[in-house]
Amino acid sequence: MHQSINKYKLVLYLFFFIFLSSIFNFKFLENYQDKFSLKTIYINGISDEEAKNIKIELDKLKNINIFKITDSKVLEKLNKFKFIEKIYVNKIIPSSLNIDVSKTPIVGKTLINGEQFYIGKNGKFIKSKQLFDKEDYASVFGEFQIEEYLKLQNTLHIHQIDAKKIIKYYFYKNKRWDLQFSNNVTLMLPSKNIEKSIIIYKKLLNNDKLINIKIVDLRTANQIVLTKKNEKFWSNNRFWN
Repeated sequence: MHQSINKYKLVLYLFFFIFLSSIFNFKFLENYQDKFSLKTIYINGISDEEAKNIKIELDKLKNINIFKITDSKVLEKLNKFKFIEKIYVNKIIPSSLNIDVSKTPIVGKTLINGEQFYIGKNGKFIKSKQLFDKEDYASVFGEFQIEEYLKLQNTLHIHQIDAKKIIKYYFYKNKRWDLQFSNNVTLMLPSKNIEKSIIIYKKLLNNDKLINIKIVDLRTANQIVLTKKNEKFWSNNRFWN
């Protein structure tokens, strides 16, 4: 009888111990979860206005255990912000994220279905409302592929044509470009041999006789047509050689 009572007490003590341990573990896990849940997000490398929308998106990660927040989860939240070129995510234990952001260079602006977009060097169209950039970029008109525009930009850069002096680009359905410069000169390029035409234009710039020119038409192979401001035409093909 005495032995049965001792066994009963032992079971009771064991049950009580397990009960207390469960409460302790629950409290510990609760405190652990609270201590290591995401509370603060720092964003560097962009303006406060640009960071505001990003923070709204990243706030959806708050109160999640910081060890469960992977870089891929952060990138998933930021995919809609096309101006971002690079992201570096650093966890600050116990409850903060530090995110360094670098923006892609902007190389123009255009309209798509009536909405203004910036053209990023990263090959993406960027909604203008995502950026708070006061610089006046060149306007690009026509239904162009962004790869075609970036290829043109690269060719201009290679041959040291200052793209900052170009205020408008016009793309036509036959896949050729007109470029309007800030001095009101328009360069008309062909659909093929664009690089060769830009080399010719570069040579023309160094010709002192070519003043008061309004249009440089290089659309036709082996022919240069120049329109002066007084509307008289002059052509020459020696630059093709």
